[in-house]
Amino acid sequence: MSFFNEVAIYFTGMSWLVALLMVLGFALILIELFQNGFGIFGVMGAVVIALGIVLRVSVGDGVIYAQIFMTVFIETIAVLIAFLVLLKTGKAGWLRRSPIVESTESHTENEQIGEYGTALTDIAPIGVANIEGEVKDVVTESFNIAQGENLKVSHTEDDGDNNKIVVEKID
Repeated sequence: MSFFNEVAIYFTGMSWLVALLMVLGFALILIELFQNGFGIFGVMGAVVIALGIVLRVSVGDGVIYAQIFMTVFIETIAVLIAFLVLLKTGKAGWLRRSPIVESTESHTENEQIGEYGTALTDIAPIGVANIEGEVKDVVTESFNIAQGENLKVSHTEDDGDNNKIVVEKID
């Protein structure tokens, strides 16, 4: 049989229950994409789609492997399109969240230059420091800075999404 015959058999032999299960499974996977549910909705969507595949294949028309392939292919393309639309619209939910982006810094980058602080952890080359009473994630470009040592903000670096606070050890 040709591919187009299998496609025709696939859609003509599909019952309303199978179509409903496919759409429900797709919807559950979309929910997982839009709002992270720790995989619960994604797994439920995959199970519902698998149940739809079993019901579709149990009809007995056409080649079973072709029916399974078409179902998985159609669902995968639909989820991929939804994912790309999700990324392009900027409503990516958990995909767009990051602690640095959601940070509520009280100082701008230029105001932080020259401020003094103390290393709360070893900074080798990344660590945490108390700068002017605020706990900040910092980096150092020179030697490692041990916990408890004094430091100063030398400059900040903006590399797109992240603003790095670069510190240096002072004596």
